[in-house]
Amino acid sequence: MHKQFSVIMQESLIALLFIFSTQAIIANAVTVKDFSKHQQFYNIKISPDGKKFAALINSDGGKRLVFLDAATNKLIYALNASKDSQPGDYYWANNERVVIQIERLIGSLEQPVSSGEIFAVNYDGKKAQMIYGYRSKRQDRAQGILTNLLPNKKKHVLIQSYAFAPGTVPKVMKLNIYTGRTKRVKIAPLQYGNFLIDHDGSPRFFSGLDNDNNVQLFYSAKKGDKWQNFGKQFKGEFTPVTFSKDNKSIYAFKSEHGQTQGLYKYNLDTKKATLLYHSDLADPSQTLNSNLGDTYGVRIDEDYPKYIYLDKNSIDAKLHKALYASFKGNNITITSSTKNGQQIVVAVSGDKSAGDFYLFNTKNMQAKFLFSAAPWLKSSEMAAMEPFRLKTKDGLTLNGYITLPKGKTKNLPTVILPHGGPHLREYWGFNTQAQMLANAGYAVVQVNYRGSTGYGKNFMESGYKNWGTKIQDDILLAAKYAISQGISDKKRLCIFGASFGGYSALQSAIRFPDFYQCAIGYAGVYDLPLLYNKGDIKAIKWGDAYLDKTLGTNVDEQLAQSPVYHVDKLKVPILIMHGEDDHRAPLEHAIRLRAALDKTHHPYEWLVKDKEGHGFYNEENILEANKAILAFLEKHIGH
Repeated sequence: MHKQFSVIMQESLIALLFIFSTQAIIANAVTVKDFSKHQQFYNIKISPDGKKFAALINSDGGKRLVFLDAATNKLIYALNASKDSQPGDYYWANNERVVIQIERLIGSLEQPVSSGEIFAVNYDGKKAQMIYGYRSKRQDRAQGILTNLLPNKKKHVLIQSYAFAPGTVPKVMKLNIYTGRTKRVKIAPLQYGNFLIDHDGSPRFFSGLDNDNNVQLFYSAKKGDKWQNFGKQFKGEFTPVTFSKDNKSIYAFKSEHGQTQGLYKYNLDTKKATLLYHSDLADPSQTLNSNLGDTYGVRIDEDYPKYIYLDKNSIDAKLHKALYASFKGNNITITSSTKNGQQIVVAVSGDKSAGDFYLFNTKNMQAKFLFSAAPWLKSSEMAAMEPFRLKTKDGLTLNGYITLPKGKTKNLPTVILPHGGPHLREYWGFNTQAQMLANAGYAVVQVNYRGSTGYGKNFMESGYKNWGTKIQDDILLAAKYAISQGISDKKRLCIFGASFGGYSALQSAIRFPDFYQCAIGYAGVYDLPLLYNKGDIKAIKWGDAYLDKTLGTNVDEQLAQSPVYHVDKLKVPILIMHGEDDHRAPLEHAIRLRAALDKTHHPYEWLVKDKEGHGFYNEENILEANKAILAFLEKHIGH
């Protein structure tokens, strides 16, 4: 038995097998506790020979990697979490062995964090070994991330390694998955970034950030060649995504003048770029790649997810198109496939489904249901998410989503739910928070305001220096849209968000003091200049450059857009929730906000949990927070 993990042996499997039997439990009415639980199945992958499944599951608040017989679903072996470690992402390296990224349960934090360690084990529990990291036999003074499986080399994979020493650059290492021995393949030209590796296992591109937070792109034609600056050949943005099957071309996301990106195929010999698909509204979300390494399609998320098939005669494209049609437009992700491509595991999710896993036979085109990610959340009891589009006064198109309680459409109490980031975006799909609120009778409005990613560089940069102004105006515009459609009761509106969404909740309530009836800030930042002195952004080499670019360097403007200095304008009750060990938005933000509220005698409620970081992870704490949210909403905009 490996000392870092405990192993579940045959005599103690009854409790674990019970997990699989819960799929057949008759559902009761969904409760707030149901929305506060971690999902039961995180992922399922089939072995290259099709004889075994490896499934990452949740059990007793920790993660286990279980190995099942693919024909019978009977348990073969299970790798359990220890007191300080648990399995994370994992990959079949060959027919017998799985390589696992390790998560650490560190000290005061409830939420696991990646340790940069890599563990390997056979499906039957044999040859279990930490093969990379400081707890390996070699005691590597570095962190590793798996980057390439090297399908033609059954005993090796490629990893991207980061040494612990400050100022060092990452490198690609060839790692023996049985012995842990390594061999250096390529060193990066910058300290921060990622390699793109071709199908022969050669690192050919490196995309990274310089000290001024600017993207730099480098190319190396052959294994021994030096890095050359590649981005100077292009105007605008150029992001390599994957190599073509023959390694002579790359598929890349490309744009000019800050517009949305298109998918291009770029020939490395002729230097010719051919446009394959472009949307005027949204960037491509991802490419669809075959088992043989070629790209056959692209996903676009304008409103609902849409898949564009580049080669309609491609077998992979036909298969994906058939799956998309069969599952009625839901998100389709192929998690794994056998080496011959005859069997694939498909994850299917949508606005009403947290995810279901199927085994699909590509020969007879038959699907077999395996497991649900969260079987206690029945799709028949969930609410639909519908997209909408808006135009701002300055001509921007905003994309958003409204989730309505089942059977209700008019004059509803409404929660405006801005996303975090701000440089992220909302997608159509399952959102636990929105579903919980809709289940409680609230309409939920989410909008991809200016500054969101996924809509071109110009759209993202239009949010720069406008965190507390135009971004909040966009959020208001979405709220007014819901009122104009008769969906929302203008006298029962609350704004609630996490991280940047928490900032927006307070800033919007200050900027528009007569519009909302309450505000909830969860893990928010409330004092913008404090970002330069507290938190993990300042620890990054280019952190100050990022803040200068996105916030602006005018301290007076930062203060003007910081909620903590303007609570005298608040007219609505506030709920503040925060993790005591939040390193992204340190607790100091919430403490300063509380002090300002106390000084003005403004009413607020307070929920801070120790051992929690940027958002709660412990299920008991999530449940307590969700109950507090629903009670607060009921008090101020309830039925």
